Amino acid sequence: MRRGTTPDSRAARCRYAGAFLLAGTIFAIDTFTTLGSAVAVLYVLVLIIVGEGGSRRAILSAAALCAILTLSSFAFMHGLHGHLDASLRLLISLAALIATSFLMLSRHADQRALEGQAELLDVTHDAICLSDAAGRVIYWNRGAERLYGWSFDEVHGRDAHELLATRFPQPREEIEASLALTGAWEGEITQTTREGREVRALSRWLRRADIGRRGGRTLESNTDITTRKIAEEALRRSERRYRTIFENLAVAIWEHDLRPMKAELDGLRAQGIDDLPAYLADHPDFVRRMRNSVRIIDVNTTALRMMGVGSKEEFFTSLHEFLEDDVARFAGFLIALDANVPTWEAEATLRTRAGDLLRVIVAFNFPPDGALDCVQASVLNITERVRVQETLQRMRDQLDHTRRAATVGEVSASIAHEINQPLAAITLHADAASRWMDRTPPDLDEVRASIGEAAIAARRASEVVRRVRSFMSKVEPDRVPLELDPLIEEAIHLVQPELAAHAVALQPSLAAPGALVRGDRILLQQVLINLMVNAAQAMAGSGSAERQIRLTTSRTARGIAIEVSDTGPGFTTEGAAKAFEPFFTTKANGMGLGLAMCRTIIGAHDGEIALVPADETGGGGRVAIRLPALVAGLAE
Repeated sequence: MRRGTTPDSRAARCRYAGAFLLAGTIFAIDTFTTLGSAVAVLYVLVLIIVGEGGSRRAILSAAALCAILTLSSFAFMHGLHGHLDASLRLLISLAALIATSFLMLSRHADQRALEGQAELLDVTHDAICLSDAAGRVIYWNRGAERLYGWSFDEVHGRDAHELLATRFPQPREEIEASLALTGAWEGEITQTTREGREVRALSRWLRRADIGRRGGRTLESNTDITTRKIAEEALRRSERRYRTIFENLAVAIWEHDLRPMKAELDGLRAQGIDDLPAYLADHPDFVRRMRNSVRIIDVNTTALRMMGVGSKEEFFTSLHEFLEDDVARFAGFLIALDANVPTWEAEATLRTRAGDLLRVIVAFNFPPDGALDCVQASVLNITERVRVQETLQRMRDQLDHTRRAATVGEVSASIAHEINQPLAAITLHADAASRWMDRTPPDLDEVRASIGEAAIAARRASEVVRRVRSFMSKVEPDRVPLELDPLIEEAIHLVQPELAAHAVALQPSLAAPGALVRGDRILLQQVLINLMVNAAQAMAGSGSAERQIRLTTSRTARGIAIEVSDTGPGFTTEGAAKAFEPFFTTKANGMGLGLAMCRTIIGAHDGEIALVPADETGGGGRVAIRLPALVAGLAE
């Protein structure tokens, strides 16, 4: 039983050459003669010649060529507007070409299907051998030739298993007995190729008895599984390797079966529960039950050491045995599982076998295929790290408190500075009250007014001391919505007596009506009072003839701007750079705490304060403050 041979390429070339010559002849007759018949119909002969054994591409190419030749002849003989009879002949010729092309393509497809069926045994990669009742080879496909290196002619009439030195998984007599009884056998065999290479094959035998003959023919199909066996062995080695890595990772690994939990969540969805977070918040018992349903199927050695368990058999089997009762956090895990997210990570608290509490980070990687029978979680012990972080935070808090306490000396000195204005106002109003009392008769209304102003100044002095002490302690300053312009007007009223004592004119220009800031009224007013008093003292100390202070407010893209400027000597470049340092002063009797305190207060209100040197302002001092604006709708 031999296989068919492939077509002769020389005959194919001769056939194509003849078809091309015939096409040229038909074209010459159709173009250069005056025959009235549809000569172009003869192009179908060209298609028939090419289609006999030709490829699909050759048929299509020949059809296209014949169509082009037909149209070219028509255009040459009749131009673009031929007679009706010539046009009909053209259409008939083209129709004949199309029909013939279709028939030849269909015939070609049918022929290829038959050839494919006939050569199916040769196409397969399996080695197929057919032997007679005596075990001699009568068919040997190309798959067998490729696998074993022996051609059909070399093995025909020989026993293939003797030639290939086949080693069977059981005696051959037992195989023959099985064939005689059931007509089939299957097993793995080892054979040797012509080059001496060993081949592992999965062999399947079918025996069909010949009529009138003992025994029968045996069809044997051998699938090369050498590579698969090598891959399986490599896979086993890889599994051993990764198992070693799994067991000795520095991170604890848990493997969980999450299928029961997922089934419960799907059941909730089936019941019409769409808002899972709200449902879990209202049903903490359900969350606990879900946690108890998670089964641990495997852990690595690191997990055993971390949890203080001697062996995997003794390890916890469910999460509720060691996981602290944190319903809200586990509800987050359920929400993530229901949403089919790829990963989920959270902190948790575990209780070891000895009862010690561990802080850990748990990271789940959910399989992309949705298989939840073996989901791994990485568990990183961060107990020591948390302890270190907590210790560092306590140290930071203590350091911050120490830093604030270190300025208490400055604050103690600055308190006297800050309450000078209210004390001076108290003295001024008390003296005024005495003068009104000494009149004959005494002006009691003015006395009452002066005493009232003195009382207000006294209460303000007390409030300034309280606010400054609170600010320098761990107590945060009051942060309430404040309308800026009225706050500044009140500060102007409080500082007017001292400005009058220094013969200073104040020109307010408040252009931020309705602008809100969040802060402490007393502290912010004290900043403005300090700046205005400093400006008045600077102008008085320098002997300025014109003593004016201009205080403006405005809205900007970055918030609310406040500017205090004067007509005094201003700040030098060096003075502007050092002005906010504690105890730096340019006044003979100054303490250098006012501006340092101003910067601290503005900083506590998330704002900025800066001095502009005199060489940039063209003369005079200027202090710029920026505070973040509070949106009116968020004031409540």
